Amino acid sequence: MQASQSHLTFGRHVGYLIITNAVILLLVFIRLPILTRGLSASLYGVWTIINVTILLIVSFALFTMDLAIVRFLAASKDKNLIREDYFSVFSVILVTGLFFSVSLFLFSDYFAEFFLKDIKFALYIKIASVLILLNSIQTYTLSFFRTFQKMGIYSFISMLIPLLQISLIITALTLKYELTGVIIAIIISDLLIIAINSTIILKHIGFQWPRFKNIKSYLKWGVPLTPNTAILWVSNVSDRYIVSYFLGVAAAGIYDVGYQLGFYALFILGPLSTVIYPAISKYYNEGNIYEVQKHLKYSFKYLMMLVIPCVFGLSILAEPLLRTLTTVEFVPGKIVVPYIAVGAVFYCLYQLCVFIILVVNKTGWNLIILTISAAVNIALNIILIPWVGIVGAALATLIAYAIIGLLHLAVSRRYLKFDLSLPFIGKAMAAATVMAFCIWLINPQSLMMIILSIVVGALLYFALLLSIKGFNKQEIDFFTSFVKDNVHRLYLRKG
Repeated sequence: MQASQSHLTFGRHVGYLIITNAVILLLVFIRLPILTRGLSASLYGVWTIINVTILLIVSFALFTMDLAIVRFLAASKDKNLIREDYFSVFSVILVTGLFFSVSLFLFSDYFAEFFLKDIKFALYIKIASVLILLNSIQTYTLSFFRTFQKMGIYSFISMLIPLLQISLIITALTLKYELTGVIIAIIISDLLIIAINSTIILKHIGFQWPRFKNIKSYLKWGVPLTPNTAILWVSNVSDRYIVSYFLGVAAAGIYDVGYQLGFYALFILGPLSTVIYPAISKYYNEGNIYEVQKHLKYSFKYLMMLVIPCVFGLSILAEPLLRTLTTVEFVPGKIVVPYIAVGAVFYCLYQLCVFIILVVNKTGWNLIILTISAAVNIALNIILIPWVGIVGAALATLIAYAIIGLLHLAVSRRYLKFDLSLPFIGKAMAAATVMAFCIWLINPQSLMMIILSIVVGALLYFALLLSIKGFNKQEIDFFTSFVKDNVHRLYLRKG
């Protein structure tokens, strides 16, 4: 079958973002050894706790407005409406971000004493408190490009963020400023990104003083979703607090490094979810349910095509990767990687199914499911961490993600179903098993051998997937048409 224009556009946007995320993944890999080699496990643990705290508070400062403008403005062509709504929401975020930044600054001493067990760490919290305001603004300004599917700009800015951070962090650590320097480096990076984003947005839509004409609709949609984001945070990162409380900040740092490595299995989810939510919102608003189902089907199938081998590969390569990327202090984090990587599969399922719940406006279900998962996660962390250490935190995370993913699937199918491609998933797991066994036989220890084993493993995986007919003829024809169309476009541009 020939690829339709809508599918080609969707695929092209996903393609841009896959490349972007691959670059970001590489940059994050670079940032990890820079931080772990430049900071002790204890200081890295302090940064981990501060960072996850900022993530939580930013979710309240944003009031889910970054998703609200995608929901309400994705199909809008009226520049006056776009300008009015954008700056009205921006003003609200400016006020809430400032309020929460000041609040964290004022309560930094209490926070340091309770969670970090040492008031001397309060200085780091005071400096980092401004990141709540800056992260809120940065996230919101980036959502503008996502809303109007300006994926070239979105991709460029998304790559620039970690690149700027790495450059500034290296400078700070070279000058021996340690964690203080790292925090200041990220503050400077955020300011530069906000300035770039704002300049581009003003060029596109201009500026006007907000009149808050439609702000009630945005708040009515976004505020009820805010607890959902906070509760999801409990499932994602609250385990760092509990690990720190029972085992110390150094253990929290070690656990966080292993957690990050396992969560790299989700590298494809970011670009895909960035594109698919505006797309299915548009089709659903137009009443085109067939296109919604089709986008969800192929998104999930090709998401699993990439996530499943990542789960197997990261589980095998956890120890050599940590030995290569970090110091010996962080290598014990290898034990949590398989649990987190498997949990990533359920997280993918959740992410696609929650988009269905959002577009059909049944957001109450999301709150119920996330609350159940968060309660289970906290209870399991409190029980398991004193008993089996950081493995208990990883197991609690896996169970929490399984609850989130499976319950969201069950609820979303009451309103809109899509094909889960279960036979394909079985074939992908079979091919990934053979790939993982070959990587285990290679047993890479150096960075070059790790890279070589990844390349060999990827080639073997896709060769096996094709040989056992993981793709049908129609899908192969679609991708052939997609590639030809994009090559033709590139040729015309060069001409």
